[in-house]
Amino acid sequence: MSNNKKRKIDVPLIPCSWIGCGLMFPNDWELNGHIETHLETLKPHTSGNYNCVWGACSFSSSCITEIQRHIYYHGYYNGLLVHGKNELEANPSIPKCNAVPRECDKIPDLLNDFRCEWVDCNRTFISIVEFQDHIVQHASFEYEIQKSPDDERPKIQCNWNFCKKQMDNKYRLIEHIRTHSNKKQVACYHCGELFRTKTTLFDHLRRQPENNTQKYQCAQCSKYFATEKLLRSHMLKHVNCFKCTMCDMTCSSASALATHVRYRHLKEKPFKCVECEYRCVRESDLNQHVQLVHSQEVHRCEESGCNYAVKTFQALRKHFFEVHKNTTFIYLCHCCEKPFKSGKSLSVHLIKKHDFQLPSGHRRFTYRIDENGFYRLETTRIESLEVTEQILTPTTFEISEITEDSNSYEIVSLTNSQDAERILVSSDRGEARPAGEVLISLPSLD
Repeated sequence: MSNNKKRKIDVPLIPCSWIGCGLMFPNDWELNGHIETHLETLKPHTSGNYNCVWGACSFSSSCITEIQRHIYYHGYYNGLLVHGKNELEANPSIPKCNAVPRECDKIPDLLNDFRCEWVDCNRTFISIVEFQDHIVQHASFEYEIQKSPDDERPKIQCNWNFCKKQMDNKYRLIEHIRTHSNKKQVACYHCGELFRTKTTLFDHLRRQPENNTQKYQCAQCSKYFATEKLLRSHMLKHVNCFKCTMCDMTCSSASALATHVRYRHLKEKPFKCVECEYRCVRESDLNQHVQLVHSQEVHRCEESGCNYAVKTFQALRKHFFEVHKNTTFIYLCHCCEKPFKSGKSLSVHLIKKHDFQLPSGHRRFTYRIDENGFYRLETTRIESLEVTEQILTPTTFEISEITEDSNSYEIVSLTNSQDAERILVSSDRGEARPAGEVLISLPSLD
C-alpha cells in the first residue's frame, strides 16, 4: 500500500437501543429508517398507553404520535452520544467529564411536531432527523435559485420567518439555518449534555472545576479559565453592547436592556397585592412583598443554640456568614479606605463625603471584589465602539411611541438606513411582535 494514500477514517457506528435489537448503523438517517420499521410493530399497553421500549426509558403516552416522536429522538440522541465519544477518543488531550454521570437519555418534552418555518413551507415532521435534513434541503435549493447566470455567487438570504440574514455561501447558510432548528452535533458521552459543535463540547470539559488549569485570569472579575478562548468568551459579559435610547444606561445583554426599560421607562406595574394597594413590575417582587409584609413565615438559623429568625433567606444567609462563619462582607471606600458592612452604606458615603453621582440610568453603584477579598467601587465600564458612538451622537436612534398608554416603545436604529435595526420593547410579552430584524420581548423576570 502506498504511503501517500489517504488513511481511511473509521465511521463510528450508531446502535439501535430498541429492546432486543442492537443492530448498528453508519449514520442517523439509516438508523431513523430502521426505527420506522420498529414503530410499525408498537402496540399499546393494556392500560391504553404506549410505553417507550428504548433501553431503560420509562416514558409512556396515550398518544401514538407523541411516543413515535419521542423514540425517533432517542435515535437522534444515540447518534450524538456516539459522535461525542468518538471526538474525545480522537483528542486524548481533552480532559474527561467530571459531572454527574447520565442514568438515561436526556429527552426533552416533545409535545408538538417539528415545524419548518421557512417562508411558504410550514411542513411538520414527527422525526427530528427528517426535519433537520429537510431544512438543509431548503438552504441548498436557495443557493441554486439565488446564484446569478454568470456563475457569480451573491449573498444568500435566509428565508426563515423573521430572519433576513445573508451568508457568503451555501455552507454558511446551512450552518446558520441549523441555529433556527436548534441542531446539535455531539453529546457528552459521560453526562449526556448536548452541544452544537465539538468545540463547545471541549469547552464544557475544560471549564469544569476539576479540569480548570487556572492559567487565564479575567482582569475585570479575577475569575480563572482553562483556555484563552474561554476567557475571551467570558470577557464579552463585561462589554456593554446595548444602550438605552431613553437615557445613557448601557447593558451587556438585550435581556438586561429590556429589564431596564421595563423598570425605568414603562409605567405599567401588572402585579398587584391582593391584601393592600402595592403594585410591582415582576411576580418575584410581589412574592417578596407578601413575605415581608403579610406573611408570618420566618427563616430560623439551624446552628445549635442559635435562636436567630428573620423573614428573608438573604438576611439569614448574611447572619450565618457573619456570626457562625466569621466572614463579614467588607466594603472599602477606594478614596479613603473606610470600611462598611453593606454596599448601600458605602454608596451613601461616596455621595455625601466624596460628591460622587450615580451613572446616568443607574439606580445604584456597582461593586466588585478585589484580589484581597474586599468589595470596591467599579470605576470603569467597558463599552463597545457602537455604544460609544451612540452616546457621543444622541441622534443615532429615534423612539416612536406605539401605544397610547406608553407601555410599549419601538426603537429604530438610524445608523444604517439599508439595514435598520428595529427593536420592540413591550411591558406585555403577549404584545411583542416582530419589527424588522431584531425583536426584544421582555423576558420573564421571575
